[in-house]
Amino acid sequence: MNKKIKSLVYELSNNARISTKDLGKKLKVSQQAASYLINSLQEKKTILSYSTLIDPSKFGYLQVQVYVNFFDFSKRKDIINYLKEEDHAVQIEELSQGYDLSVIFSVPNLSHYNKLTRDFLQKFKGSVNIAETYPIVAKHIYLRKYLAPRKQDHEVVIAGDRDVEKLGLAEMSVLGCLWENANQKIIEIHKKTKLNPKTIVKTKKFLEMNKIIRGYLTNFDLTALNITKKHILLNSKDLSFSDDKKLLQFSLMHNNIVSLTRFIGDYDLLIEVEEEENSKKNVLKDLRMEFPIKRYMVIGGGTIIKQKYIPKHNLFK
Repeated sequence: MNKKIKSLVYELSNNARISTKDLGKKLKVSQQAASYLINSLQEKKTILSYSTLIDPSKFGYLQVQVYVNFFDFSKRKDIINYLKEEDHAVQIEELSQGYDLSVIFSVPNLSHYNKLTRDFLQKFKGSVNIAETYPIVAKHIYLRKYLAPRKQDHEVVIAGDRDVEKLGLAEMSVLGCLWENANQKIIEIHKKTKLNPKTIVKTKKFLEMNKIIRGYLTNFDLTALNITKKHILLNSKDLSFSDDKKLLQFSLMHNNIVSLTRFIGDYDLLIEVEEEENSKKNVLKDLRMEFPIKRYMVIGGGTIIKQKYIPKHNLFK
């Protein structure tokens, strides 16, 4: 990946709605050149999709992350398509090692989750298995600093303990359009909702200020960019309270850590790591040198097939 593409991936990862004019300034190229680079990556399907980072807890949803194994690989496509159509399966990642899929469900309660997975396993009986189940407590999302190591550290925290928001029709309409496509232009939202463009801009700012929308993300084919991803599952029982706080700061500062998720379960921490191909970084070694970690598991990450954060039906009633 050359320096210009690295910068583009970094900027689009942080803000999928950045204008080509502003992107050109950051890349030190013309607006036309920035537009050409984006269109080229879209045509090559290096850019897979754009998603709006919505805090599920603002709608009363809790999230559960599961790791799935295929028993019958001939059913792989059918299983993935089923999960893509399942509204409450808000994230699907195809893994490269350890397990076959990582799936995140956003559900109103664990009873609902239990019904969803029971129906799923019954439909594909003998073809698939849920190997690990982890209710999510909170998720810290970090910048891709390894692409721009001198950039400022920043984090967004979603899930956790939040007051549920009650939104009006205008807020739900605008949020629904951004849920469909984070890159959607104001004029396109106007055509769909019939709302005044000034109202749309004001509503969008309201959703951001109230931390319902936490960002606008671009989903890339990491393989095409020669980036590898790993899930590092940790058992934190040997960490002291001070170690725990130090781990949050460590993760925020580390160039290759892109998220830290707190779970309920035997493994109660998930650290997601991205590295450029041939990188000599060893994040697991860095962690073990800094913290008394005795139990861990490494899973090979991969392409994110779906990323929505909350179910569609909550927005389109």
